[in-house]
Amino acid sequence: MRTLPPRLLLIVSAAFAGLAMITLVLLSAAGIVGPASAVQIALSIAILAAAAVILVGGRRTDGKALRIDARTKRQDAALARTEQTLAQLATTLDGLPGRLEDAGRHQARVLLSALGEDRMELTTQTDRLAQLASAVSRVDATVRQSADDLDDLRKLRHDHEQLTGLTGTALQAVRDVAERLDVLGGAVRDGQADLEKSARQNYSQLEALIDIRALLQPRAPLPPLRGWAASPDVLRLLIERIAVDRAKIVVECGSGSSSVWLGYAVQRFGGGRVVALEHDERFAEASRDLVLAHGLQDTVEIRHAPLTSWSAESIPWYDPRAVEDLSGIGLLFVDGPPGAAAPLVRYPAVPVLLPRCAADAWIVLDDTNRPAEREVADRWLREYPELAGTAHPAEKGAMVLRRNAG
Repeated sequence: MRTLPPRLLLIVSAAFAGLAMITLVLLSAAGIVGPASAVQIALSIAILAAAAVILVGGRRTDGKALRIDARTKRQDAALARTEQTLAQLATTLDGLPGRLEDAGRHQARVLLSALGEDRMELTTQTDRLAQLASAVSRVDATVRQSADDLDDLRKLRHDHEQLTGLTGTALQAVRDVAERLDVLGGAVRDGQADLEKSARQNYSQLEALIDIRALLQPRAPLPPLRGWAASPDVLRLLIERIAVDRAKIVVECGSGSSSVWLGYAVQRFGGGRVVALEHDERFAEASRDLVLAHGLQDTVEIRHAPLTSWSAESIPWYDPRAVEDLSGIGLLFVDGPPGAAAPLVRYPAVPVLLPRCAADAWIVLDDTNRPAEREVADRWLREYPELAGTAHPAEKGAMVLRRNAG
């Protein structure tokens, strides 16, 4: 049986009560019903009308409670969905740095096992980088879903603020969840950008390394590049200059695997020699052993040159006596001394060695992404107006300097 709506029931009850009152008045006036009986009947009708009002009010209160309960259930469902999405995101991100590191090491092993192969090996590396990009896309999709759930949550929060039964504690909890999702979304977006930048940089370095390996074909394994050592892209720049200019004397401030690469380039294209300055005697000996293992001892000379105080500025630099016999330097690579020795420790390279350079010499300063090296390059350009500098987009930054024409 279908029941009447509360509002209609209230109207019907009021109409009935009013009609009954009018009827009692008419009957009493006609003498059919006594005044006392009319009053009793009127009271009864009034009580029934009040009961109807109470009943209708109760039904309206129950309806409001049901609506509040329904909204609360929708909020609970949205919170549960958000919690599930966050759990999926945490699962996706869990261990991602370790997996990326393992993938990088695997790529390095594949590359080192392919010495002497041509650029077609890049196809394999490209596939692996594509897999990395796919993983980043999945993380992005999860973050976007979290953002959608966050919008739903904000809408529900607005609805709940309209309900008188929602406590301040619950509202604060919803706000806290929204703030945490905002922070998490920003962190993941930043991480995605870093991953994409790292993938592009890794591809660039792999390409440069394959180029120089295919060109020079080293006769023995070499220590890894990057990190403390020179990056493959700046070595490719140096090797290109040796191939084009046929530099007879190459001077390197610092020593290590880069000394061997420069030795191979000079041996193939320049027919000259490489002189590497090293302040650490033990490292100088290790570099000599590396040169000997590659059969480059007649091309590369590692000179032990302890750091001494240079000029009135007391900047530590290689003992100048180690370069007194050098002249006609065609290429100068400044990758030492280590920056930890002093803020401007690489500055003396140009004051000491520029007079010993050929007129068309190239000077390459590595690590110009660091503030100290940028300051060194700026100071060289200010104090030696005959030099012109060009920034080179290497992994760690590089500045190429040459004498102005004329």
